[in-house]
Amino acid sequence: MISMLDGVIAAPLTMFKDNGEVDYKETEKYFGFLVEKGINGLFACGTTSEGLSLNVSEHEEIFKLARSVASNKAKVIANCSSIRIEESRELARIAKKANVDAIATLPPLYYRVSEKEMIEYISIIVQTVKDLPTYVYNIPSLAVNKVTLNVVSNLLEKHENFFGMKDSSGDFGEITRFIDLRKKFPKFEIAVGFDRAFFPLLMMGVNGTVSGPAAVFPEPFVKVYSLFKKGNLEEARKAQEKMMEISSAIGEGYDMSALKKALQFRGFGNGKMRLPLMEYEGKNLRDKVGFAEKEIQTW
Repeated sequence: MISMLDGVIAAPLTMFKDNGEVDYKETEKYFGFLVEKGINGLFACGTTSEGLSLNVSEHEEIFKLARSVASNKAKVIANCSSIRIEESRELARIAKKANVDAIATLPPLYYRVSEKEMIEYISIIVQTVKDLPTYVYNIPSLAVNKVTLNVVSNLLEKHENFFGMKDSSGDFGEITRFIDLRKKFPKFEIAVGFDRAFFPLLMMGVNGTVSGPAAVFPEPFVKVYSLFKKGNLEEARKAQEKMMEISSAIGEGYDMSALKKALQFRGFGNGKMRLPLMEYEGKNLRDKVGFAEKEIQTW
């Protein structure tokens, strides 16, 4: 099987109209921009998509849109996450109908659970679409529950269509321990949402990145990965430094409203968020976006 997590997987934002409705036309144009820039995949309806603020029908339309725009040029991984397991399963079925390449799911949200409870919860979602590659999305800072080595090992052993994880923990040491799972489970895949460690972790064996900043400035991320794959490691290291200058300029993905506003300055959308999130009110972001675009033009 082709790895779903190889390369630069953009975690795209969702464009909203002034009235709060999803702007599908603008979102389609934006997805086209990402694919044109050479990203390897779209992680649809993830954190930076404000996925948990989207209803089921909005998920369905975005999954379809991502599949249509990506065509055969990029993979589509549908994030099928909800606080209600019945809704997560419904999203998984909808994603399959939309012909996505894979799905991902968060662990249980809000309520703290045991490893046994987490394994059971994720297993039910994995079994909902047995013929689709499935991944777990580890982001303990937001989801409350941390996906552990034991949980992932158990899921890899139990399910043929479970292949690994997207890790946004930011824990370099823990990520390298996950990579060691390949000794027992060669099928294991891992992508990181940790821009600062993208190149170092490629060197350690991660498959790729799933990044919010890459959904605003895909160019430097694509450059790092391309140089790495060609074996130009010193050039890739230098590109990583430039990539981090750009990622840092837009907040490294910690403020989604800054990403949305930066994207507006790049020509997409109006900067609007869906409540409870509000539009970015910081200063100097336009200048930072201008700096980043000038950097890219020199490459």
